[in-house]
Amino acid sequence: MAGDWSDLTKRVARGIAEVRKTTGSELVAESRPVALAGRVPAGPVIQLRRRRSEDTHRFVLILPFGEGEVRVELPPQDYAELTREMVRFWNEQGPVAMRPPAPAADVPGEEP
Repeated sequence: MAGDWSDLTKRVARGIAEVRKTTGSELVAESRPVALAGRVPAGPVIQLRRRRSEDTHRFVLILPFGEGEVRVELPPQDYAELTREMVRFWNEQGPVAMRPPAPAADVPGEEP
């Protein structure tokens, strides 16, 4: 049982540390609502926040994960790099990624 409490305490401490990252920041702008992973109702997926204590700007990506969401905070340089990588991916893979999935090939010896 002691291991369970220790694990719980560590998870709570990590959660509090994550909350503190965005505490003290003010919302500057956010994206329009987008439905990700079939979530209804849709919500904003990107926020631009300003940290008052450090006087810096951060982008927060809000991604669905199970029943909740994960918030990933990125400095402007990392956000710009991510955006460039996404554009590169869609330029290279866009037409292929937009095609509907092909049916699986029949495997000899297996019954349907």
